[in-house]
Amino acid sequence: MADCITLNNGHRIPQVALGTSRISPEKLEVTIKRALDMGYRHIDTAFFYGNETVIGKALQEYMESTNLSRQEVFITTKLFPTYMKGSAVGPALDESLRRLRLDYVDLFLIHVPCAMKELDFYPEKPTQPMDFTSVDLRETWKAMEETIYRGKARSIGVSSFNAKQLDYICKTARIRPAVSQVEAHARFPQKKLHEFCKSRNILLEAFCPLGSPFFIGPKELNKIQSRDNLVEHPIIMDIAAKYKRTPGQILLRNLAQRGIVVIPKSENPQRMKENLQISSFSLSEADMNHIDEIDNGERRFVISWWKDHPEYPFHEEF
Repeated sequence: MADCITLNNGHRIPQVALGTSRISPEKLEVTIKRALDMGYRHIDTAFFYGNETVIGKALQEYMESTNLSRQEVFITTKLFPTYMKGSAVGPALDESLRRLRLDYVDLFLIHVPCAMKELDFYPEKPTQPMDFTSVDLRETWKAMEETIYRGKARSIGVSSFNAKQLDYICKTARIRPAVSQVEAHARFPQKKLHEFCKSRNILLEAFCPLGSPFFIGPKELNKIQSRDNLVEHPIIMDIAAKYKRTPGQILLRNLAQRGIVVIPKSENPQRMKENLQISSFSLSEADMNHIDEIDNGERRFVISWWKDHPEYPFHEEF
């Protein structure tokens, strides 16, 4: 079972989560139950992934057949960008809760800072919306706070925001963001954003913590200069041999040792088990510094269809 970190509101979050994006529906239910058997206690999903219904079914069936209680599992979901108007946020979370078969989520994130034209329905299989609109992020955040007051979310935060956008929210927030979830890995370790978040007592979470070595996404999502596989990088492989660990474990441990929550996606039982074992060893300061040498500022998820949106976050350095 993963170690836990205490959030700025006192709630505790397991440091290793199971990422569920891009796991096929026919494999996901088995994967969720297997993960819970292994000791995973943090499941990360989103309305956009289109898998909340499958996850809800798996969670309910598992808890009914075991002694696992709802309070022992940390569930994260995210607000789809078509529901960022203040009046739409609460109903959107209610729909996610219906699909997840839950009364509350442990963490509710604004999935992206770029609002899209509002939908008046909830698609079963969401597709990427293309029509931009403008919604003040403070309006969205105020409605996120209401989900706390209604008991529908225990903690709230953001995903793929830059520091300026986070600061904009924080200046008027009644409830400070507990978490900022961003792409982070050895090629793109997010050192400056991490320092900013620590100064605001906001926890950083890393999606794509292995550099997403096996994902070749659509060109509008994934447009980068190079695409090396970090688990095959010589520095990572040498350190893995030294510690008698897998390269994936080294990459995850590097982030976890910095106090970051990691969200590796896997449906492979052996890799799932290995990902959960990263708290059983530590990297030396010298090896942490050696991994820093890999940093080349390479963001792998640029989401290029956002680039003309007024809230596109990646024009800023961090």
